Amino acid sequence: MIKINNKKGQIALWVIAAIAIVAIVVLILIISRQSLKAGESISDPKRLIEQCARDAVNEALEKMMPQGGFVEPENYKVYRNIKTAYLCENIGYFQTCINQHPFLIQEMEKEIDNYAKPRLDACFADLESEREKRGEEVEIGSMETNATLASNRVYYNIQREVSISKNGEKRSYSEFNAEIENPAYDLAEVARDIVNSEAQNCYIEYVGYMLLYKRWDITKYTLSDSTKIYTIKDRENNKEMNIALRGCAIPPGI
Repeated sequence: MIKINNKKGQIALWVIAAIAIVAIVVLILIISRQSLKAGESISDPKRLIEQCARDAVNEALEKMMPQGGFVEPENYKVYRNIKTAYLCENIGYFQTCINQHPFLIQEMEKEIDNYAKPRLDACFADLESEREKRGEEVEIGSMETNATLASNRVYYNIQREVSISKNGEKRSYSEFNAEIENPAYDLAEVARDIVNSEAQNCYIEYVGYMLLYKRWDITKYTLSDSTKIYTIKDRENNKEMNIALRGCAIPPGI
């Protein structure tokens, strides 16, 4: 009986040892793959710049969407400490509001581009500095950029000649593209529908709108100066856009 128990104990020890070895090997493989991916992203200028573009666009959108689609709105109403741009406004009384931004999507594209450009310049400068530290020669040309909003997507294109050479070997890049998943375009389309209805009828039947388009959750707050703040929420990803409107106001005392 003692011999049998010893054999069973030895078998158990070998099984435990085998499991431990397999676990260690798997862990080493995972760490190696993660290190390889990190190394690839650092050594690949295209990946580096495109990630920089994605970060810059996302940062721009985080600032823009709560503020009516603008990084720094000029004509706005402060509501809950947020500068919410007036998309439709009439400072007088009784008359419907006037659309202040009939080309809102194009303006938003320009806002994204203006915000991202200096950050991209900084990323290119960092790339140049890092490569030169490695003893490489770097040439970077002038930059042209373009942001395009589409349904559930933002596309950012960068045209810039970059050449990196060392020991007679040269690599060249001329175009960088970033694709960002974001409903900014779709939110702006809903904002446009609200503005058009308010400009024509002084109101929008937003409850019925939500029944028709179940993707959207719309709330309205009316302030003491007759400003209306609409919050448009995408139920699919919880992204929001705030807009301000003022029209058909009734003077105090009437």
